Amino acid sequence: MGRSLRMKLYLLLAMLVLLVMGSGYWYFQVYTKTPDYALQKIQQALDEHDKDTFGHYVDMDALLDKSYDDLMEGLMDAEQPLSSEAKFTVGNFTQMLKAPLITSFKQAVEQYVVTGTWAEEEEGSNQGFEAAQVLEKSGLCESSFRKVDSVATDKEAGTAIAKVRIFQQEANEEFVLDVQFTEQADGTWRVTEINNFHEFVLFITKARRAQLVQYADTTSEIISRHDTAMMQAQEQFNSLLSRGTLGSDETRKALKNFMENTIKADWQQRKAELEAVTVPASAQTLHKLRIKICDLHIAYAAGYAAWMTDKKATTIREADRQLKQAKTLEQEEKFLARRVGAPVEGEQ
Repeated sequence: MGRSLRMKLYLLLAMLVLLVMGSGYWYFQVYTKTPDYALQKIQQALDEHDKDTFGHYVDMDALLDKSYDDLMEGLMDAEQPLSSEAKFTVGNFTQMLKAPLITSFKQAVEQYVVTGTWAEEEEGSNQGFEAAQVLEKSGLCESSFRKVDSVATDKEAGTAIAKVRIFQQEANEEFVLDVQFTEQADGTWRVTEINNFHEFVLFITKARRAQLVQYADTTSEIISRHDTAMMQAQEQFNSLLSRGTLGSDETRKALKNFMENTIKADWQQRKAELEAVTVPASAQTLHKLRIKICDLHIAYAAGYAAWMTDKKATTIREADRQLKQAKTLEQEEKFLARRVGAPVEGEQ
């Protein structure tokens, strides 16, 4: 190998060494002290379920403190407008609950980091209940990360804003969170706030309200249509009774067919239509009650039809019990419908 060639190789090797050293310096002294690196480490911590690394780059106390205030303010703003006095009173009450709820929420977030799943309500555990309630209200459980649109750094202020795009399943839409990073004394960056979390809460509540309105409109049409059919059926039932007597086999046979093919069939159809409706979380209890009412009316019609054949007192007593329970639950249904803001049939 000639001297000239060796010199060229030595020069190339020296350049490679300088390049590696420069890259190392850039990575450890520059890149690791950027918001982009912090974002990368947060994503890595979530993927690897590393709670310590997550806590190093996310200031949970600062983040949850501000997020709680934004959540409560957003929930109040989403409801009927409150007077200044009423808002002040509610605000004082929510501040009383702030410390325990933040503790509960923090534990839920840590569990999510470690397990990849959000905490569910634990039977007999007030702490689990609180976490589940806050998580449900926040809309975070039904949100998933899509991508980071951009990161803008203000070195002079020591802050940076990452535009984090998420998909919110309840709203079936994307939302861009303004995640704020704050530069620390050692040059690293930590998440300290979501600047537009209040707007995110309004976005969620608006979507939920729209879903509830859609549910209310759809179920109101179903219930109204079948209630009209039942009023017509009652007239037919009375007509059958007026033309004969319960002691007549012909009358009993006609009533049996009517209960099975008209009353029972209509309640079965009502139930099937209700079960096909998409139910928002806030209307789950109301919806289950409506399905239960359908089952009771179906059982009543089946029992009454059976009585037309067996003529047993126990059969009709059980049928009447089912009908009485249905009528009681119908009053509870009206109460729940008012609570969730769904229209109550027969009321304006």
